[in-house]
Amino acid sequence: MAITPKKEGTESSVLQDKPTPAAAEKGDHDRIVMASRRADGSMDQTRPEFIGDKDVAIAAAKEQLAQQATSAVDVAARGVSSTPEGEGSSEPDPDVAALKAAQDKAISAAESQAEREVNDLHKGLGD
Repeated sequence: MAITPKKEGTESSVLQDKPTPAAAEKGDHDRIVMASRRADGSMDQTRPEFIGDKDVAIAAAKEQLAQQATSAVDVAARGVSSTPEGEGSSEPDPDVAALKAAQDKAISAAESQAEREVNDLHKGLGD
């Protein structure tokens, strides 16, 4: 809970059950083990601080961002045509190979982002 500052000439302050976003931005921050993400992959916390085991936080962020990046590649490629059933060869489909390469690139970038975020914002085990 937050407390508003005392007004001049009064002896009391007012207890706030629901602090305003402005109050949260000025003093509060989120202590997290794993980030919540917006659709663009950015973290959805107020001044986040990673706590707990750093290796676990990095692994969680890598997996989270890798899945989100892979999904974004899939969504972008939904217009790719497919071969009608029964027609094809045993050779890998070039569209699928290209999609897989794009996913791998997105995963690599997401994992790098995850490591940077956790390294920049990790504050220890939270004890």
